[in-house]
Amino acid sequence: MSPGGDGPGLNVAIDGSFLGAGRGGDETFLRGLLAGLAGRAGPDDAFTVLAPHGACLPELAGNPGFAAVPVPARPGPWHFATLPGRLRRLRPDLALTVTHAPLWGATPTAVTVGDLSFVHRPRDYPARTAARLRALVPRHVRRAAVVLVPSEFTRDDVVSTYRVPPEVVRVVPNRVAPPLALDADAVATADAWLAARRVVPPYLLYLGNLHPRKNVPLLIRAFRQVQRDTPALSRHRLVIAGGRWWRGDQERVAAAGSDRVVFLGRVDDAVRARLLGGADALAYVSLFEGFGLPPLEAMAHGTPVLASATTSLPEVCGDAALLVDPADGAAVAGGIARVLTDGSLRARLRRDGPVRAARYHADRVGDAALAAFRFGVRQPAATRERTV
Repeated sequence: MSPGGDGPGLNVAIDGSFLGAGRGGDETFLRGLLAGLAGRAGPDDAFTVLAPHGACLPELAGNPGFAAVPVPARPGPWHFATLPGRLRRLRPDLALTVTHAPLWGATPTAVTVGDLSFVHRPRDYPARTAARLRALVPRHVRRAAVVLVPSEFTRDDVVSTYRVPPEVVRVVPNRVAPPLALDADAVATADAWLAARRVVPPYLLYLGNLHPRKNVPLLIRAFRQVQRDTPALSRHRLVIAGGRWWRGDQERVAAAGSDRVVFLGRVDDAVRARLLGGADALAYVSLFEGFGLPPLEAMAHGTPVLASATTSLPEVCGDAALLVDPADGAAVAGGIARVLTDGSLRARLRRDGPVRAARYHADRVGDAALAAFRFGVRQPAATRERTV
């Protein structure tokens, strides 16, 4: 019997078909959930992970309750068309899927919804992507036996937007892993890579993808304003690490003419760790978040954080970050200057940040996921299709 609750062992299939595909927060969430389950599942619990051929799953190493089943990489529509057949053969009690789920099939589903930015900010998405999400996600949510979300903010948003019973929507937060321990060779390699790209202290860091809602162009403009107004910060660089999504080169347009803004693209785990540990502060002034993991990752390294005072970020960061209005360029600029120069504030954030990040440990994630799965398994079949 698992620590997640009373009852017989669970038998859950987990759709990890996108692992290794660079899906950012989706992959990070799922890997954290797997790590949490691996640490908290009981001896009678069984989890089958559908993953691409050759996928690396270190979270499951040596755990007899987990099995990996290879699946071919296919476009989303084809994958979800064939998934019901795979589930029928596996016969799990519940199938966990991320964002999307099969539209037919007898297997109850646990669907994860990271956020509803496509509802509230559809302009940040290509028209076809926004239309697909707005059409399908409500159907998945209403059909699910249980819905997993990363924060209370997103839970309230899903309940009010899709009018589903509150008890069906369960919070399973992201895991914040401890800072990565690197050997001397890995440190030297990562530091040499960064130095070749002009990344040396002092610098302000943005870490995350370049999705339009992340508000990176405004961050760049605010940083440039701070450098014009605050001579003491003229040596700082703004380092931007993350993959580009759509909307072309809007960030580079905002940075045009400045040699103090450095774009790195996606970075590996070792470089990520060195960036987080070496930054004077992390700035994350996103316009819409369902959770917001990079601020907590920075806190785990003892790095001060400037974050948005909107959506999920006040809930996640608490008073361990300096919060500002992300739509107000002057407020963002003021926050940058303060988080880089106010010694007493920096000392407090360095002290409080690691304590805050430590709340999001793997055991908490695993226990929340197990409780959600047990709730989903107990739901009668008649409740699995909900209409407005």
